Amino acid sequence: METTAFRRYRLPQYADVPRTEVHFMETADAIGPLGAKSMSESPFNPVAPAFANAPLDATGVRFTELPLTRDRVWLGLREAGVPADAP
Repeated sequence: METTAFRRYRLPQYADVPRTEVHFMETADAIGPLGAKSMSESPFNPVAPAFANAPLDATGVRFTELPLTRDRVWLGLREAGVPADAP
């Protein structure tokens, strides 16, 4: 998505996220309790860093604090010296 000004950038909504499916596999692990393996959070852990990399790729400014709100991005861009009318 390209815009001529950051203030008109459309933030992705829940409806923009592709449908995901969860598949359960029968496995056993000698270390985990009752043969269980830890897997519940691994699909969700990379979401925030990947989302934070989008402004880095677009502007060259890294944001390391969440939540990545419009105000926080705006202030971060100003502190980095990115002009307000930059595409």
